[in-house]
Amino acid sequence: MSRDAYRLLYRTPVAEWTEEALGLLTAEELGAICQLLGVAHSGTKAGRRARIWRVRHLRLVLAGYATDGVAALAANYTTAELLALCRAADVYAGSTKYARAAALLQWRNGCRLRGQEALDEAQAAAQTRPRQSRLL
Repeated sequence: MSRDAYRLLYRTPVAEWTEEALGLLTAEELGAICQLLGVAHSGTKAGRRARIWRVRHLRLVLAGYATDGVAALAANYTTAELLALCRAADVYAGSTKYARAAALLQWRNGCRLRGQEALDEAQAAAQTRPRQSRLL
């Protein structure tokens, strides 16, 4: 059951994930999702679920902003809202809106990079494993 839940969640857009679907996954599968999201993958099952849910929210908020979209992000949020987002991402929040927006976008880009590296490593490892030949 869990493997099917993992496959379904993996193929579902992040915006459509539910906390119930995360609850069906094993600790190992939650760790794999954490790696794909580019965040820490250690901790308890409940901690991983909470981290995935928090990062999911942050990534959805920041998804629409380009790498150089600091001004747009700063214009759309108040200083207090950006501070709350920085605290949720666990990044240093500078004293200005622009510093906070830049820190958030840098955090998002770092997560994307780490997640892509984890995916590339997993795909490379899968290529080296022996595959069953077709019987017919």
